[in-house]
Amino acid sequence: MPACHRGRTLLWLTIAFASELGLIKGGAEAQCQDKCGPVDIPYPFSIGPRSCAMAAGFNLSCKNSRPFHGDFEVLNISLQLSQLRVLNKISSFCYNPSSQKMENHTWEKNLEHSPFMLSDSGNKFTVIGCRTLAYITDKNNVGKLMSGCVSACRRGDVTSATNGTCSGIGCCQTTIPKGLNYYKVSFDQAFNTSDSIYNTTLCSYAVLMDSSDFKFSTSYLTSPEFNTSAPMLLDWAIRTANNCDEAQKNLTLYACKSDKSECFNSSNGPGYICNCTNGYQGNPYRQDGCQGKIPSNLIIARILKLRLP
Repeated sequence: MPACHRGRTLLWLTIAFASELGLIKGGAEAQCQDKCGPVDIPYPFSIGPRSCAMAAGFNLSCKNSRPFHGDFEVLNISLQLSQLRVLNKISSFCYNPSSQKMENHTWEKNLEHSPFMLSDSGNKFTVIGCRTLAYITDKNNVGKLMSGCVSACRRGDVTSATNGTCSGIGCCQTTIPKGLNYYKVSFDQAFNTSDSIYNTTLCSYAVLMDSSDFKFSTSYLTSPEFNTSAPMLLDWAIRTANNCDEAQKNLTLYACKSDKSECFNSSNGPGYICNCTNGYQGNPYRQDGCQGKIPSNLIIARILKLRLP
């Protein structure tokens, strides 16, 4: 066989082998984006036609190479932990020296009828200020959540706060319960920063945020450094069934498609999640998505075996 033909044949066989391993995508699936900028977008999420995602709630948009779910910028998607890490807006309560009044900029978020719940395990309601009382409540104060956090400085002196410490002096944090898909932030206007200390601490801040890598800085009290957004965790699950037992009664709608996947009941709200069984990795929501770990030298050896004499 001529060398050029042998080379083309080898290239074709290599591509076919790579396709078999799932390294190349084609056809209709290629229209479904699985990346936006540096962020991987694994199924059941997708960017592109709505049919690419498992359901409408998993459809994301890509703007300027940044993925969004509604007005949340998505930082990371974890299949194994079943979490989205997003940017959440920070609420503020600031003194305006011109009007000599406090100005309120608070945020609320409604995740009803979506796959998401506010993560109770990773988030904490965080309040920063030298004379601040802020509340986090659920929709219309129906009773699932009504919690406050008080942050104060001794005699209004910011030097009483300590870098890295969020225990009530300049910074406080409190947990939230499970099963929340809505929250609203508000400030107690009778308690917060006023003209008596505004020259030192102009604003108070409050936000529900991922507390895992948060470190309080005393500069947050005296500068606008902490006033835009902070990372927050959302727990997601397949909410079309209440649990695994119920989901497995309808295999057509059952989301754990790989035969090497397992079903786990959601730990936050109704529903279930899928993970690859021990020893396998990949995407349990895809047919044959969970694969055994193939050493790189074995992949090379298999490709070499395809060479023609």
